[in-house]
Amino acid sequence: MSEPDEAAVTLRSLWAQFLPLSLSEATMAAGDPLITTTLAHLPEAQTSLAATGVAKSLAVLFESPIIMLLHASNALSGAMASRRALFRFMLLAIAVLTGGLLLLASPPFFDLLGRHVLRLDGAVAERAHTVLSLLILWPAAIGWRRYFQGLLIRAGHTRPVGLAGLARLAVVAAVLAVGFATGMKGARLAGTALLLGVVSEALTVTVAARKLVTDQVPQAETARGLPTDVASVFRFYWPLASSMLVVWGGRTVLVALVARAADAPVALAAWPAAWGFVLLIANTTRMIQQVVIRNRARASGGLLVRFALSVGAPCALLLLGTALTPPGRLLLNAFIGDDAALLTGVLPVVLLCSVVPLLIALQNAAQGLLLCQTRTNRVNAATWLGTTVLLGAAALGIRAKMPGATAAALAVLAALTAETLWLGLGLRQRVERALAH
Repeated sequence: MSEPDEAAVTLRSLWAQFLPLSLSEATMAAGDPLITTTLAHLPEAQTSLAATGVAKSLAVLFESPIIMLLHASNALSGAMASRRALFRFMLLAIAVLTGGLLLLASPPFFDLLGRHVLRLDGAVAERAHTVLSLLILWPAAIGWRRYFQGLLIRAGHTRPVGLAGLARLAVVAAVLAVGFATGMKGARLAGTALLLGVVSEALTVTVAARKLVTDQVPQAETARGLPTDVASVFRFYWPLASSMLVVWGGRTVLVALVARAADAPVALAAWPAAWGFVLLIANTTRMIQQVVIRNRARASGGLLVRFALSVGAPCALLLLGTALTPPGRLLLNAFIGDDAALLTGVLPVVLLCSVVPLLIALQNAAQGLLLCQTRTNRVNAATWLGTTVLLGAAALGIRAKMPGATAAALAVLAALTAETLWLGLGLRQRVERALAH
């Protein structure tokens, strides 16, 4: 589906561009609750949930440097030389990251990390290693997928991005159903479903991009000083990559902090379960940044911020209703497998995090506006600030003997608030300086 006529950008046209992209994020987020629900109905559910949460955090840490390939592909694919250079850079990056994850998953390194750094108990450490071993190709599949997603978005073909997300969700659901029916162990089932889901999505967007985009030679933007070799792509990309590395590195450390909570066995299961449910809704707002980047030259900042609010506010209300209403609590209870102890840890997290979709919407709008001004250093500084607040607040909560999942939720709220305010302050200062001149 090509983008609507962008001559006159309206709130309605922004939504028309956003919905297919949001579908991709929503289906990606929906996979985690499906896995959580399935594991919750298998034997030794808390151990499997904790192990999957730890292993996925580690896999995502290795994924984090290539998360921003989507943004880079969107920005650079208008020039064929830049597109080809980014493709070569992507291949190099996924090779390095896959090798690093393979090394981490080797028994000596993982034993050191799991038992001595993260301080996991024996059963959780063993199953986390099983999941991580199945996710060795995770960074490669993510990097490949995001490169071709960027090509599709830049060319205006947003529908295939959403359909690929649906294909991923269908594969995850099918693997879970077969594994559940055949009595597959929870950790092995989770790792298999995660990997096959993302590989199917990567293949789907690749086929769509090769059909719709890669044979088209860009006609515009060939003389804008864009990077044209791997070295210059690295210089362009590093501020974006380092930001994501800090974010996901911080979230990996957050899991280590939760593991030190007084209620660690329950918290390690409750936090990933609750956060996965929150992200099921909150992640639908993340593609706001792509819409902002594409439309900043044609739309006012005020319109783009109103668009972000129109996306984030309903999502926040939906999450709040889930935490406060009887039907919502029944849904949460079913989601975690009718486990009363786990519900006690999950419910406060969902309630506290009900504002997260609104904060993420505003954060992504501000990041998009700053990227359009090429102010990546401000984005990077905001990331460092947010991660510092995240880990500091979590450590204080754990030290105060708060439930681990609740401490993590409050820390995430404090971090997102600090980061969004810092981004907004940067935009305001630029406007004030422009008016002063």
